[in-house]
Amino acid sequence: MEDIEKAIDFASKLYARKEWSSGYIHAMMLPNSGILMANPSMARKRTPEAIAKNLKALLNEQEDESAPICEICGRRHSRPRPVYRSDFPLVGTGGVPNYFPSAKDGANVCSHCLFLVQFLPLVAYKVGGRVLVMHTYPHELMLELHGEAINDVRKSFLASNARDFKRPENFLFHLLGELTRKTERDDLWGRASITLYHFVNNNQGQDLQIIHVPTPVLRFVAHAARYDRAGWRRIVSMGWRKRPSEEEFEKYERSYANEVYARLLAEESILPYFIDIKNRRANAKWSLLAFYCSEVLGLDKEALEFIKDVGDRIVETLEKLPDNQLSKRVRELERAERLYQFEAFFVNLEKLRQRLGIEKPLMTFDEFATVLTSYGEDLNVSWRTVKHLLLFRVYERLHDRLMKASEEAGEEVEENEEVEIFGMGVEE
Repeated sequence: MEDIEKAIDFASKLYARKEWSSGYIHAMMLPNSGILMANPSMARKRTPEAIAKNLKALLNEQEDESAPICEICGRRHSRPRPVYRSDFPLVGTGGVPNYFPSAKDGANVCSHCLFLVQFLPLVAYKVGGRVLVMHTYPHELMLELHGEAINDVRKSFLASNARDFKRPENFLFHLLGELTRKTERDDLWGRASITLYHFVNNNQGQDLQIIHVPTPVLRFVAHAARYDRAGWRRIVSMGWRKRPSEEEFEKYERSYANEVYARLLAEESILPYFIDIKNRRANAKWSLLAFYCSEVLGLDKEALEFIKDVGDRIVETLEKLPDNQLSKRVRELERAERLYQFEAFFVNLEKLRQRLGIEKPLMTFDEFATVLTSYGEDLNVSWRTVKHLLLFRVYERLHDRLMKASEEAGEEVEENEEVEIFGMGVEE
């Protein structure tokens, strides 16, 4: 009870300030709140003591056993008076009865749930002119992710502005990276789940964006931030149309939508971002690529090792060529936009091996069929996946020679169109 008293005292002193009552609680979260006295008409009566009295009265409110069960916790009976958006974010108003179940007047919320939600302003973030709340499992993770908000409040006595991030997903991925490096705990992400609620709730309107982060994505981002931070930054950088320099990265991260993040949240492949075709470079370690393929794409580890082995056989062939021919052969693979072009690359490479006197064939017939058709029902997806994995291996092993050959020939390697159109680069 002592901790509750301290929380009430701390919150009441903040909520009595104009910056909280008018600029935050009334304008973004609980318009015209009577409990927190955010209604502009209550300005003269608004004091820490008055707000604290309201909170304590709510906490000590008697339970009416004849009332319906609370729609939030399902454990206690709801309070006798209906609850509207002025007291609980986004639950509607009494003027729109069709919003509520059975067209009744207000939501059924118990006094304890209503009491707890009054502290939401303390642990929420202000992101892009809206409120950001993160709900996570396990609860330990939720405490970690909201820790910065309450620390900001303690330091400045103002609501946290989330370091001026404009995009909720960008802020989350940034926090995940920091948290992973700070805790160094892989077990935290085993069954973790995160849902973001990015909303505004005021007299002008209510709007809610729900962003669910898939568990495999959480595990991958945590792994990337801990074991290959530099590679992860290069991958993320390719999600903007104009790639930032090292000095510009934080500015872009704070301000612009990123297609790598968007694709991860939509459960779409980010495999093309693991390679930089323009600079003929692998953006990350093979270990990170392997983790992504197994944990997120669900690619069998044996299949991945097989593709890696095929990539090494390709390198074994290509490294015997002079620089100018090496670049030309790799360009055939880079520019394969149709399945028949992809097939032709292997056929031509097998002929090359024979001319070079390499006894062992590049692949058996069964292996060739596997590369072309065995990864997914959609042929366009399957062979493109293999293509990106093979290019990753070629770039990883032959990057220096490829760049030297490109510079000597004065050639400009075209950007991969599949990647180029992804980056938005628009400030919102």
